[in-house]
Amino acid sequence: MTAWIEVLTALTTGPDLPIRAAIREVAPKEETAGVAFFASAGKLPVVVAVGDGCRVWRAGKKLRVEDGQGRPVFITDGARGWDFSGHAERPRTGPIDRVRYFGEHQFLLERRPASEWAGDDFTQPAGPVEEVDFAGRRCWTVELAPPPHKPMPLRIWVDIESGQMLGYRAEQAGVGAQFEDPVIGEEIDDAVFTWAGPVLTMEEYEREQRDRREAEHAAQIARFAELVGASSLDTRVRVDFTPETVHFREPGGFDAYNRHTMLSRRPRGPEAWTPSWGPVHYVWSTPGWDWAAAVIEHDLDEDALRTLQNSLHPGEPVDRQRRIEPPGRGWVR
Repeated sequence: MTAWIEVLTALTTGPDLPIRAAIREVAPKEETAGVAFFASAGKLPVVVAVGDGCRVWRAGKKLRVEDGQGRPVFITDGARGWDFSGHAERPRTGPIDRVRYFGEHQFLLERRPASEWAGDDFTQPAGPVEEVDFAGRRCWTVELAPPPHKPMPLRIWVDIESGQMLGYRAEQAGVGAQFEDPVIGEEIDDAVFTWAGPVLTMEEYEREQRDRREAEHAAQIARFAELVGASSLDTRVRVDFTPETVHFREPGGFDAYNRHTMLSRRPRGPEAWTPSWGPVHYVWSTPGWDWAAAVIEHDLDEDALRTLQNSLHPGEPVDRQRRIEPPGRGWVR
């Protein structure tokens, strides 16, 4: 019987033979959502959904992923990465520590270093190691025990010749992913792992993302102004309720907040609305709406509240007004 340490050694040290194959996601009742990869640039993560049946080429740290139509999704030569998500003709490029893959299929795309097998997150066998045929290759298979916060074990299949993980599956749920028709050991031309076309630098990409966020913020503020008739909301005590972020709740409701204030409204209900907020806050109603407002680090006085109400709904009658001092902390429910 093969010992787990032999499988673990193969998983972490190889030999690291080149591989080319398709990746097929496994899900019950044909509910496959598509193979999802994650590329990251510092604090700017990008989700890349490439679909079932994508193809990969890997040689050591070099990697190429194409979608089902043969279009590149991600390429790295081991030092630099090219991310094609959102820019099919002009990929984002940067050092591999800033442009790389993260996600559930890293088990198949990257070898986990020995340090990552030291914890309890699917790192210890829950049963014996067996030898089976899998994906046309002779493999070891073993069930890995889940950590305390996860509900079920994970079965893996490891190619005996190369130490490459060829598949994994949570058998109780019937979900996982695997290589299909893998070719292992054949040399792959280095040109597969490079991109010679036009690129988007990290600085250009970050500028594009910043411009997009600013445009979204401007659109939020413009819509907020349409809903309440004002985009700048100052009270007598100079508490600025002008929102930095607005989450809209149809029909016509919203949660608007900045670093210091919270302001929300909902369609008027038969009973007074009481949001689950942490700071001391005021609630009140007008004929069409239920409202709530708070200053996160301070307390509104009634004069300031009236000033705010006159900015939000001038001339409308107010009822069901009360001051709430909650025992805990929270946000809108």
